[in-house]
Amino acid sequence: MKTILKISLLTLTAMALSSCGGSSCETTTQILAIDAQCNIANDISSYTPLQSGDIISKDEENTTINILHDQSNNKVACVESGGASIIRGV
Repeated sequence: MKTILKISLLTLTAMALSSCGGSSCETTTQILAIDAQCNIANDISSYTPLQSGDIISKDEENTTINILHDQSNNKVACVESGGASIIRGV
């Protein structure tokens, strides 16, 4: 009985260590610059589209970013001043 318990615990430990819950899985991220400058006409077609889970990072101090919804209710971003990037998990 002890041998079966030990084998079971070792198997569960091996599975836990090899799963993505630990630090063994690689995480790939993309860093995309938000190049679209906000304009008075709000030409949303030139703005940078956002995806679920995106993180916006200000690259410079005093950065102002606008996030708007296009006609299809998708979020888009533009920069009024400064610089910003999107950190996107892949």
